[in-house]
Order: sequence, then structure tokens, then C-alpha cells
Amino acid sequence: MSVSTSGATAVVLPRPGERLGASVWLGLLAGTAALALAAVSIPVLSALYGVFVPMSFLIVMSHAAALVLAPYRPGVATGLSVAAVLATAVFTVTSSGLPWPLPVPTMITQLLVCAVVALRGDPVRAVMALVASLAAASAPLLFAVFQGDLWSVGFGNLVTFGAVGVLVTTGGLVASALLPGSGLRSEP
Repeated sequence: MSVSTSGATAVVLPRPGERLGASVWLGLLAGTAALALAAVSIPVLSALYGVFVPMSFLIVMSHAAALVLAPYRPGVATGLSVAAVLATAVFTVTSSGLPWPLPVPTMITQLLVCAVVALRGDPVRAVMALVASLAAASAPLLFAVFQGDLWSVGFGNLVTFGAVGVLVTTGGLVASALLPGSGLRSEP
């Protein structure tokens, strides 16, 4: 159950012995996944991709915050996660031989954001989250048109991200349609 107080959404847990609703479970699972992915993403960005450690923290924590916000504020979560994807792609542009423009933990985090937005049952927001993610990830490639090395590494990664993103988003939308009365669609 969610309570809206002056524009903010608060999760109110029921009394002991009552079952938790689907939106509460989704929020708890999103928070757990965000914590685990942040623990993996920060060292990957810093050690493998050479991103300055404070910048890695900022990018990864904003992406993790987007995953936590996705069940309750999907629009804000989409914007924040797209900004994190763009920042990741820009700061990892100098990596050679590694998956680029998105490291695998970043890709997983973004796909989870798209899945949670899709589970909310709004097809327009779900598709927009995926399209905006793909646009943000491919933006640095547009500026590197003449660098064939970036295209050879980045194109396969983007195709994989797009294909898996379509599957995840579609799966989330189908699951939201099959869960009537779950309460996932009742929040703004």
C-alpha cells in the first residue's frame, strides 16, 4: 500500500501477519537488486574502465537510485537512469577491448529499470524507457562516426542490449497484464 503525502510516495507496511502487496515486494526486490548491482558496478567502472572513483560512485548510485524509484516514480526513474547510461557511455569511451558503451552491470541495471517500469503496466512509459536508454547508449557513437574501432565494439553491444531490452520490456508488460489487481498500476 502506498500513501501519497504532498507529492511524495511513502510505502506503508501492513500490520504483522498480513501479506505484503505486490508493489511493496517490487520495491523491496528493486532495492535489493540496486544494492547488489551497485556493489558490482562501482569496482567494474573504476578498475576495468578507468573511471575516476568518485565519478563511478556518482554514476552508479544515481543508476541504483533510479532502480529504487522505478516502482513508485517511473518517469523520474527513467530520466535518472537514462542520464546514468549516457554518463557511463561517455566516461567509458576510452576503453578498448571491453564491452562498450555499456558495461554488463550497467546493462543489467538498465534492463531492470525497464522491466520494473513495464511491470507498472504503462506500455508508453515502458517503451519510452527502452528507446531513451538505447538513444543514450548510442549517443557517443554518433560523435565517433569516423572511429571504426568504436563502431566494431559498440554496435554488437547495442544490438544485444536492444534485443534483450525488447524481450525484458515485453515480458514485463505481459506479466503486468497477467497480474490483475496487483496494485502495480494504481500509483501515478
